Amino acid sequence: MVLVVGAEPSVVADVLGRLGDEDLVVLDGSASRLERLLVELADPRVWFMIGDAEVIPLPDGAADEVVGTPPSPEVARVTR
Repeated sequence: MVLVVGAEPSVVADVLGRLGDEDLVVLDGSASRLERLLVELADPRVWFMIGDAEVIPLPDGAADEVVGTPPSPEVARVTR
């Protein structure tokens, strides 16, 4: 699973283009940005979560990769 922090359509589309069958989770603090992205990039591999990079609502080691935010202890926690 790849985590993208921020509902930036171009970033999400780039990641989707190289993913294959893996899931992608988009984390953003704005429900309206997530809803807009849902309409623009309807894809069954994409999951949406409200939140931010300060406290990522995923278990330890859940992500293979994190995109869209600088390295931090929280990013390290959720990355395998």
